[in-house]
Amino acid sequence: MNETTLAAAERIRAFADAVRAQLADLPDEDVDDLVEGLVGDLTDQAADHDGAIELGDPAAYAEELRSAAGLPERGPVMGTKTPWHERLAATAGRAAGRIRSSTFGAWLLDLLIVLRPVWWVLRGLALAGLIAIPAGLGPRTIVGYGGFPAQVFTWAFFAAIVLVSVQWGRGRWLPKNALRHVRTVASIVAVLVLPLLVSPVMFGMWNAILYPPNAGYRPPPGLLLDGNRIGNLFVYDKDGNLIEGAQLYTNRGTPVNLFGEESENLDNGMGWIIDDDGQNTVVPMRDAQGRPVWNVYPLPLRSYKDIQGGSRGSVITPQPPFLRAPDRALTTTPTPSPGSTMPPTPTPSPRPSDAVPSPTPTPSPTPAG
Repeated sequence: MNETTLAAAERIRAFADAVRAQLADLPDEDVDDLVEGLVGDLTDQAADHDGAIELGDPAAYAEELRSAAGLPERGPVMGTKTPWHERLAATAGRAAGRIRSSTFGAWLLDLLIVLRPVWWVLRGLALAGLIAIPAGLGPRTIVGYGGFPAQVFTWAFFAAIVLVSVQWGRGRWLPKNALRHVRTVASIVAVLVLPLLVSPVMFGMWNAILYPPNAGYRPPPGLLLDGNRIGNLFVYDKDGNLIEGAQLYTNRGTPVNLFGEESENLDNGMGWIIDDDGQNTVVPMRDAQGRPVWNVYPLPLRSYKDIQGGSRGSVITPQPPFLRAPDRALTTTPTPSPGSTMPPTPTPSPRPSDAVPSPTPTPSPTPAG
């Protein structure tokens, strides 16, 4: 059985259900007599035309059956109210009949019927994501984050929900009681949730591909502070005075460059646009050979429009955050922490001049002869 035959069988079944809904005001035995053999006759007609069949409006077809059987026009259902799902099926059948009245409408409905398995899979993914993502089992776990057990469990969970959704679409695994309407509720929830899940899922998958778990995190190039890029640097001495043209190096002698490796590829020696109005961009100093030097701060500014237009324009002095840095009484003497013991002060050795003179011995008198 090919896809065309399957599509025709689905249409015929939906048409027969809609016709039966239009005859719901009649006794059940009369309805059975009227629609008996309807599905078989329409199936034979579709087979004779390679699956192509025009079904028309089910309401009009039901009226023709009433008229042929000598029954009155449709009236209210005696003793009971038409169930909402039958009314919905009748409305859908009438709408489908109007759409199929045009060639394009018939082609579009046939295409949607063929694509129904795609919707079954998307419905399953939406329902699984609605449960898994808040539980921390999102797309990053699927590609390996969280370890081997979490990855296997996430794949198995998504596969199980998709399988249930596909079986629902095939008319399987559905109870015969009131729980059969769970599929309808789930489909409505999936339609509402699916657009909200597309963006975070795509973003999570993209990050997971760029930064796989076994490669470690790779921060963006350039100088960052708490994950945010630094637009410029201003250097002050210990007395709070601004230093112009300060060259900054690391302890290894590496120039402190705000752009890192990106500075080698900056067009026209132009860096980030750093001011709020988006008019100015930082530019480097130049050495004697005209090469850009990116570690002399503060970096000067130039008009972004002038650089884009091919003109160097005039240099704009950046505004420092302070004309004078806050006075903190900087000192190089370490302040002892509470409870620490100060080292003993060495006692100076006495100088020779400070020594106590020893007494000079007095010669004893020589006795007279």
